[in-house]
Amino acid sequence: MEARIDEKGKFFTPRITKDAITAFVRTANKIIVGSVYVRPGNRLTDELNNDPSSFLPITDVRVYDAEDERFQFQSSFILAAYREILLISELDALATIRDVPWNAPSAEPTPLIREDDNLGVHINERGKYFTVRTPKDAVLCAVRGGDLAVLGYLYVRPDWRLKDELNDDQARYLPMTDVRVFRVSDNMLLYHASFLLIGRHAIDIVAPIDAVTGASNVPWLPIRSTEGEG
Repeated sequence: MEARIDEKGKFFTPRITKDAITAFVRTANKIIVGSVYVRPGNRLTDELNNDPSSFLPITDVRVYDAEDERFQFQSSFILAAYREILLISELDALATIRDVPWNAPSAEPTPLIREDDNLGVHINERGKYFTVRTPKDAVLCAVRGGDLAVLGYLYVRPDWRLKDELNDDQARYLPMTDVRVFRVSDNMLLYHASFLLIGRHAIDIVAPIDAVTGASNVPWLPIRSTEGEG
């Protein structure tokens, strides 16, 4: 194992090599864009759910106000409290649906759930392969947390109920695909991502869309109208 001693005699040993991922992080009042680190062979989901620490290190950081998206500050390094992170996604999983002050891809992401493929398998333009490791059933859900409403697919293991997945204490963050995030106060579509992780601690309500029988006219509850049916 390599080691080095700096000019002050401080002893350093190398840490585990990790891959940097440019991430979009949403807290209640901040948007953070920067690099998070994942062990080779790990998914972002695995890295966050298996991390025993309370803070996530992020480098090359830009921080914006969540309300008006104005730039606040830039830093080479910060630590973000996991308990404050509501949503986290790879930045290149976000579609360009409006002008934003941070960098975003120029194309709408291809929906991961297709008629001939219900396992969420997709290869993006860079050849990156996404898949659900354990075969799971995709359940279209509306998820509420504070002033955010998230419409997308949650995944349930065979012989498990949605309740079992949500009560799994080992899952700090739940993966969702084909996701649209709305601000409830004005129903504005804020983000559209092919994949993101939602903090379990931030969830107020989860409603499977197939179970919703009536709702006000909001874009994050796309239920089928039954008016005029006999």
